[in-house]
Amino acid sequence: MKSALGPWRVLDLLVIALPAAVAARVLDLGAAVLFVLAALAVIPLAGLVGRSTEVLAERVGGSKGALLNATFGNIAELLIAALLVVNGEIAVLKASITGSIIGNLLLLLGVAMIVAAHDKSEVPITVTSRVQATMLFLAMGILLLPTVFSFRPESSTTRLDEVSALVAVILFGVYALSMLFMLRTNRSLFQAEERKPGADRGTAQLSGQGAEPEAVRTVHGGGGETGSGQTWSVKGAMVVLAAATVLVAIAAEFVASSVQEAGASLGLHSGFIGFVILPLVGNAAEQFSALALAAKDKMGVASEIAVGASMQLAMLVVPVLVLLGALTGHPFDLAFSPLELSALTIGTLLTRQLLDDGKANWLEGVMLLGLYLAFAGAVFFADLTG
Repeated sequence: MKSALGPWRVLDLLVIALPAAVAARVLDLGAAVLFVLAALAVIPLAGLVGRSTEVLAERVGGSKGALLNATFGNIAELLIAALLVVNGEIAVLKASITGSIIGNLLLLLGVAMIVAAHDKSEVPITVTSRVQATMLFLAMGILLLPTVFSFRPESSTTRLDEVSALVAVILFGVYALSMLFMLRTNRSLFQAEERKPGADRGTAQLSGQGAEPEAVRTVHGGGGETGSGQTWSVKGAMVVLAAATVLVAIAAEFVASSVQEAGASLGLHSGFIGFVILPLVGNAAEQFSALALAAKDKMGVASEIAVGASMQLAMLVVPVLVLLGALTGHPFDLAFSPLELSALTIGTLLTRQLLDDGKANWLEGVMLLGLYLAFAGAVFFADLTG
């Protein structure tokens, strides 16, 4: 079965969890059952969104294709987060954002390093990954400001929301300019490394030129191949993208609406669910793809997926959620708890330090993984939403 369908086709079978979740909602089988089924359904649906997006991005090409990937790359996570905002679950949202960022940086990148370098002395890291890590370090510095401001005597709920909005605008502006830098004005800096003999092909994926089709398609599990090995047409990819996005929205609504009651039923506080479980569910497609790439000795692309996803979350998704909070009457301030702030700061610092030399080894992966497990353990005992 596995050899006939392939690993992604096996994961696609989890899509049956969505009608099961609908049945659980109709039959009122409980929040825990609904949450688990809906969370499982998000995994294959997010994969379908990613694979159909890759087909369209490859056809569009260039910076437009890269922007298309950026728009839909975090769609499952964005929809879950948006519904948490709408439902007023701001504390769970903050835990989820923190867990997603350090989950990509520490858990995903750490395991990818171990997988890629377990039988080698070291593996190369691309220039793109290092630029992304530096941008993320900047983003964390900016995100610190609302929390610092919250301790000032002149701080108030209104003022904190205003500072958070200002920070969100700055983050989005810097992100947009960084995309302009990497995709337009200074694209040759990243293509230069791409042209080196034996260089990883990951940089070309971001620059939108000269990308190796196989490497690009692998990012989301085959670039929209059907079970018979045929590639989706553009029209087929658009249909799949539209349908999968709608279904992800339905599954995300089930997840967001049941998180509190599900946590109580499962004996887990909602902070732990937000910090660990929601990021694993929302990022499952990218995590699976990055690890598959690392196993195929494409650590450069894997690191770009891990660090790039965190950068997009901090600099693109967070500003969108701040705006959504203002529009829905559920303000999303960017004042994080000391534990969340420590995780974001230390995780980003360690990642940037390890990637700075352009090489990675399995021990560095162990360091990242160890730090993630330490923070996850701390969150298990400390309710971030309390």
